Amino acid sequence: MHRCCFGILALGLIAIPAAASDEPAAAAPPPAASEPVIYRVGEEPQPEPSPVRWEGSTAILGSVKLDSAARTVIATGWVNQIAGPIEVLACGPQGKVHESVFVLTLNPLDLQAALLLAGLKGGAPMPALGEGPPRGTPVDILVEWTAAGETRRARAEEFVWNIEENAVLPETPWIFTGSVVKDGEFKALVEESLVVTYWDPYAIINLPLPCGANDEILHVNTNTVPPYQTPVTMHFTPRD
Repeated sequence: MHRCCFGILALGLIAIPAAASDEPAAAAPPPAASEPVIYRVGEEPQPEPSPVRWEGSTAILGSVKLDSAARTVIATGWVNQIAGPIEVLACGPQGKVHESVFVLTLNPLDLQAALLLAGLKGGAPMPALGEGPPRGTPVDILVEWTAAGETRRARAEEFVWNIEENAVLPETPWIFTGSVVKDGEFKALVEESLVVTYWDPYAIINLPLPCGANDEILHVNTNTVPPYQTPVTMHFTPRD
């Protein structure tokens, strides 16, 4: 209806030139407000990932990149938390920033789509928070940053300290569980939990270790984490 009215008005302006007059033209009436579209529950239009753009062997989805030759997904962000308890390794800017080591600036749909393009597959969803273990493709996560003019790299688990064991997490791949659609919502887009240390069925990637069932024993590893707001690049590579 709105497009039709606009088209008719446009044709009228082209077909009928304005007549010369000394009187000021009357003000045009305000456009009629369009009626809201109401969808049934479960039939709402779903958001979609960004269109894939290729530059050589690199696929670009919004701010996320996929190096198809290396099968590595690349995202950028910054250090968000340098001490204290955590439940999340990386979240979006509107996610659980009060308990996340990193913030990544991306559309969660783009991250999940890129990981799927890289060949990762999610397993059966976990029933609830803290209930697992997570199932899916193992993925290694490497964090890169610059300090004193030099490039530094560390595995994602090196940023997490287990206060119960009084030790950094052991080397392990993480698990691509994939987020889910529930009540018409892609949950990773709603909650922006991207990579989590506390088992979460709505997150995209979960920690596989048994400590992931406990939301009270994992903290930031202050021995490894760079200063607050240090820019970082996160690399996700499926483990064959």
